[in-house]
Amino acid sequence: MFMKKSTEIPKSICNQGFTLIEVLIAMSIFAIGILAVGSMQVSAINKYAGARNSTTVVNLAKDRVEELNGLAYDDDLLRVGNHPADYADFTQATDFIDNDENGQIDEAGETGHISIIWNVTETDLAGDGINDSKIVTVTVTRAAGGRPRRASLDFIKANM
Repeated sequence: MFMKKSTEIPKSICNQGFTLIEVLIAMSIFAIGILAVGSMQVSAINKYAGARNSTTVVNLAKDRVEELNGLAYDDDLLRVGNHPADYADFTQATDFIDNDENGQIDEAGETGHISIIWNVTETDLAGDGINDSKIVTVTVTRAAGGRPRRASLDFIKANM
C-alpha cells in the first residue's frame, strides 16, 4: 500500500567522473602555467646577474674615485694623461682589485676581465689663465658573463 521511496542514488549519477579528455585538457593548462613560471625564473636570474655586474662595476669606480680624490694634487697617479696605460708600474697585479674574481687581490701574474683606467686633464676653472684644477674621469669595464658592463665617473680635484 504504501510506496516505499527510494533513498538510493541512481547508478547513472554515481558513475559520472572525469573523462580522459577533461583530464588531458586540465594537464595541458597546468603544464602551460608551469612553463610560464619557469621562463619567468630564467628571465629573473639573467636580470639579477646583469644588475649584480653593473653594481660591481659602479662600486669599483666609486672606490677608485675615493682613492684618487684622497691623493695630493701633485701625486704621480694624478698627473695629466691616461692611467694606467702610460704608467709603467701599474698592472692588473698591482691595481688593488680582484681582476679575475678568484678571491685573491693582486696575486702574481693576475689577469682578468675587469679593467680600471682614468684620464686626468688640467683646466682653468677660475678663468684666470692658471690651471687650478684637474678633471679626472674613472672608467671601469667588466667584460665577463654576457654583455660587457662599463661605468664612468668624473670628479674635479682642486689645487688647494
